[in-house]
Amino acid sequence: MGNEIYGLVLAGGRSERMGRDKAQLAYGGRTQLARTLDLVRPRCAKLFVSLREGQEVPAEAVASGAKPLHDHFGEIGPLGGILTAFDRHPKHPWLVLAVDMPFLDRQTLDCLLANRQPDEPLTAFRSDHDSLPEPLCAVYEPSSRKILIEFFKDRGITCPRKIMISSDTHLLDLPNPRALDNINTPSEHAEALQRLSSKK
Repeated sequence: MGNEIYGLVLAGGRSERMGRDKAQLAYGGRTQLARTLDLVRPRCAKLFVSLREGQEVPAEAVASGAKPLHDHFGEIGPLGGILTAFDRHPKHPWLVLAVDMPFLDRQTLDCLLANRQPDEPLTAFRSDHDSLPEPLCAVYEPSSRKILIEFFKDRGITCPRKIMISSDTHLLDLPNPRALDNINTPSEHAEALQRLSSKK
């Protein structure tokens, strides 16, 4: 059916600030990619992993049954992965998630999916830090494809957040204010490990 939601985990970044692949960072003995795939799988009809061109398919993707989607838009960041997904399946809405959010939980994803507005092209959370849209834990409806292409091809804008700010985006409040904190550097990884261990 055309309205089944598909899941896309963005794992094609080069992780230059981290110095190693963020998808392979371990939390509680499991990689971030494995954990994110497990969160998405029961909530979507099909599961995909976005990878950069030429990137080897991670073992976690194979084990989870997630299909690889190699970005064919070049080095334009997450937008390339999202557009590639729409090129493959343009009639389906996409739950899009970055792979670098170790505090993401089931409650947050369930809130997003329960409150998405299919009549609006985009549904996202407001950032708890600056109230701007969080584009990498969001639902992109099929109607958003035209918007994304217009911003990219006509305006040269590749930042999903800038696109959301200038578009009809249905915004939600985060049930867990820290759920979408992302990890970009070794020091942030160390802090995340400490925070997670303190919750046990």
